[in-house]
Amino acid sequence: MIEAESVKPEKALLISPNLGHPLFLDIDRKFKQEEFEVNLLFVSNIKNTDNFEMFIKHRLSFIPILEYKWKLKAYFEKEKERRLERKKKRSIWDKIKSIFSRKTKKKEEELPPILELTDSTGKKFDIVQAERIESLRPQAFRGALIKGILLKVEPVKTCEIDKVKFDSYYSPRNYLIKYNIYSGLNEFYKATIRFSLSKEVLEFLERFNFVMFDLWQEMPNKEVRVSYHSFVVSKNKWSDFKFFHATDLHLAERNDRIYEIVKKWNASVRESDLGELLVKGAKAVSFFQRLLIKKPEDKIPIKTTEPLRKRFINPNNNFRKFIKLINKKVNKNDLDFVVLTGDLIDFVILSKIPTEKRKSIEFNYKDSNWRIFKEILLNFPQEKRRGMVSGEEILCPIFTIPGNHDYRPFHYDLRWGNLYRKIGLLQNEVIALNNELLANPISSITKSFSALKAYLIEFNSSLDYFLKLGNNNFIFLNTGSDSFKKLMDFLSGHPSVTGISEKHIKYLENIINHKIEPENNTYLMLHGPPINPKKKISSLKRYAMSKPSKELITKIGEFKESLIQKLGKNLSLARIDDKFDVQYGAISTNWEKLLKFCLDFCILTLAGHTHQLKEFRLTDPQDLESKVVNTHTTPFELKKIDNPAAIYYDIYSELYNNPEDIENNAPFVVQTPALGFGSYKNPQSASAFREIVIKKGKLASFKVKYLNR
Repeated sequence: MIEAESVKPEKALLISPNLGHPLFLDIDRKFKQEEFEVNLLFVSNIKNTDNFEMFIKHRLSFIPILEYKWKLKAYFEKEKERRLERKKKRSIWDKIKSIFSRKTKKKEEELPPILELTDSTGKKFDIVQAERIESLRPQAFRGALIKGILLKVEPVKTCEIDKVKFDSYYSPRNYLIKYNIYSGLNEFYKATIRFSLSKEVLEFLERFNFVMFDLWQEMPNKEVRVSYHSFVVSKNKWSDFKFFHATDLHLAERNDRIYEIVKKWNASVRESDLGELLVKGAKAVSFFQRLLIKKPEDKIPIKTTEPLRKRFINPNNNFRKFIKLINKKVNKNDLDFVVLTGDLIDFVILSKIPTEKRKSIEFNYKDSNWRIFKEILLNFPQEKRRGMVSGEEILCPIFTIPGNHDYRPFHYDLRWGNLYRKIGLLQNEVIALNNELLANPISSITKSFSALKAYLIEFNSSLDYFLKLGNNNFIFLNTGSDSFKKLMDFLSGHPSVTGISEKHIKYLENIINHKIEPENNTYLMLHGPPINPKKKISSLKRYAMSKPSKELITKIGEFKESLIQKLGKNLSLARIDDKFDVQYGAISTNWEKLLKFCLDFCILTLAGHTHQLKEFRLTDPQDLESKVVNTHTTPFELKKIDNPAAIYYDIYSELYNNPEDIENNAPFVVQTPALGFGSYKNPQSASAFREIVIKKGKLASFKVKYLNR
């Protein structure tokens, strides 16, 4: 007989779609279709389909995410209509009385009947005067609950991306079971749900291009599990749209503490004590750590005259400001979604957790920087610290993939490699971080798939996926964790990433053979870049060129295609793949096959990782037509080619400003600078993102922009 204590309670969790991989549903602009059927992927410990169906039945609801200013305007309009209707119904005697009390009545009419609005979650919003509405910041207002109707349930088996039947939303991957991501839940089900748009949502869609929905799942104990921003109903036909690309956010709880720590340090240090404190700070560094600390370079000056508040770079604040810009764009119907390509967090386990506790940590959400990411995204309450800017809940759908930092369990020391320069600190100021933010040099470079546990549960269970919007294909590939194949790249501060597996290659081949059409535009999203040349040509290659030193150009900036053309030199001189190591700190496996895919099928490949602005153009190495049109007569295969593409370098997003020029010179492979951290030489280069504009079905712009500091 089984003891009652050993019987585990029944559980079922929605895992797809989700916050980092929402499902887009199209609606026509006349709203002829008000009812939708959607499929949801669940993971559970319930082994019987009928029992699972009973467990989730009547417990699923869709919550529309509206906008408070719109809701407030709608409230005033309805209140105005209500008052007019009330006036029409007044008796003759009421009208006579109103003549004698007109002044008092006018004052009463100006006052709203209530002082606040309450959304479906119980959140309260103040009523303000109509003329002040436009000055309000955007806020999410959750509309009335819409009940979902369960139509059917069917069990689902795990499926890998190299299988033709793999579905980006409804095929659970084997890693979810292998790494016990859901703590013993290993039964998967697909549930078909029907829901109808409310009058309130349809009114909202008359003003805005899309509306997002949370999905609420009520548990037997009456608790509610929310899958935030997981559905999007959009009017866009995907011929004219805009999205942002941001990468390398490097969010961490400690980012919000650094300013406060250093500010107190600066206030407490007297000039006479500084030398002694510097000595103590040096003693606190182990021998191994000293090897990682670079000597200050005169070539990298820091403006000591600027106060800390002007030069300190807080990646968390950059992301909060980015969200504010996003919301302004959404309110103007000028943005459709955002792509975040890796290094979403700086490391996983909170640095303030004691060392002893870290040893037994199980990568729980509450103890991780994944919690910080979610709190900033949704503007959940956070401990207020000096230097933190206010936040807003993001009002735009996001698509995410992880980066190499997202696999790193533990924090690193900001003094190593002079990393403190990237956040605008001075050498003497970084000593202030000794007591709280010291790091173990061994654990800091470890990596673990389990570090993604909270990401897979709370954000996105899909590491790789495909999205089709109109005639536009979006492919998201996980380039993996740090790779130690090129150890020197890692030690120099430019680690390569593990790259693309054979399963990824088969996945791309299946997409080519079954989903890409000749008239499509295909966008590839990666964290690790396929191309990343060193700044200078290696000594060995310089010697092989056999040219006098006066005629030899060696720096990457001197090979810009526009510069070579301006000098009237042969265009072949601008080609960089035969002169530079173009795989420096890039993907370390299947490089040739991936680059061939970029050349033949993608108009734009977006990556990050290097924190720098670099852009490349690909052509066929034999100057032949490079575009491959798959006729589907025979399956296409990506084969390894030693020299898959000729590579050229320039800032093409500034050179080409119209769809015709972009199409004629594509494909492009670009790196977007980091949103979180800047570079050593230019810390202020942080807060970058890329704006991608599609007009009449053609890529029209992919320029880099920067947040205002």
